Amino acid sequence: MKTGVMTHIAEAQLIALDWGTTSARAYLMGDGGSIVEERSSSLGIMQVATKAQLESLTLSRAFEDTLAELCGDWLANFESIPVIACGMVGSQQGWAEAAYRKVPANLADPEFELETVEITPGRLMHIIPGVLDLKELPDVMRGEETQILGAIELGELATEREEEQWFLLPGTHSKWVKVSGRTITEFSTSMTGETYALLSSKSILSKLIEPTTEIKWDAFERGVRVSHSTDGTADLMLTAFSARTLVLTGRLEKTEVSDYLSGLMIGAEIRSVIGHPEADTAPALTICGNKELSARYTAALRIYGIQRVSELQGTAPRGIWAIACTQGLMQNASV
Repeated sequence: MKTGVMTHIAEAQLIALDWGTTSARAYLMGDGGSIVEERSSSLGIMQVATKAQLESLTLSRAFEDTLAELCGDWLANFESIPVIACGMVGSQQGWAEAAYRKVPANLADPEFELETVEITPGRLMHIIPGVLDLKELPDVMRGEETQILGAIELGELATEREEEQWFLLPGTHSKWVKVSGRTITEFSTSMTGETYALLSSKSILSKLIEPTTEIKWDAFERGVRVSHSTDGTADLMLTAFSARTLVLTGRLEKTEVSDYLSGLMIGAEIRSVIGHPEADTAPALTICGNKELSARYTAALRIYGIQRVSELQGTAPRGIWAIACTQGLMQNASV
């Protein structure tokens, strides 16, 4: 979907892409990281791979065609401005693999290498690498690191202090990230979103769910409180079935099952990551996600006693802009 109108060439300084597994977002950016025009599409890397198979194209050619479909007019009209992307486009399944940076990873370090691919003769697209936490059970991220840098920039969060900050990026695979300054020190991934989707659509619990157009907050918070209680120590695999038995015993409405299950799972995720912190030691936390998911996590975190929560949306383009500046791609541009 295209939004906005084409602007004068002098205003455009960067073409930025947040290119993920199932979707792609393109930003034409101007002075100081302002967004001049924005586009979104369902042409994620999985759709590009399908296109390559169906049309008997090389994967590289399929990516070239998809980029042209998404923002070919920008590339033609703004021939001299840099093009840079973050996300799964830099994975093994993407256009070109950008090697992971290991933690601790300074997000604004001008020394880390960007991968490049030729998108038109003589013109390159730069790809931002992801981050690897090489612990006993390794963890990886692609794209979230750029959202975090954007959140630091947009939120004007202090970056020189020693105090550790937490960032939460909820979604299919939620990321919990510890950051000191602009450096990621460690992180973990929870498959809450994907597991919720499977349980609510494929499991026996799905047979009881009656759709509703509004969030049943009482049911959601009830699920969170179960996970927060001593019953929650039993582990999610031993509490999830209550989404069925509470209905069977007349203590939960079918229209409440979806939100109760959501609360149960988000609550279990929070408990697994941060436990039950004391009020005066609970970390400051910034959520980078869509408004509905952010609202759910904020409500759940407050039940766990975490009050210092802020929410930011659309942080990726600001992070891409900052990296383009620190990498020297844009002479005379301000961060």
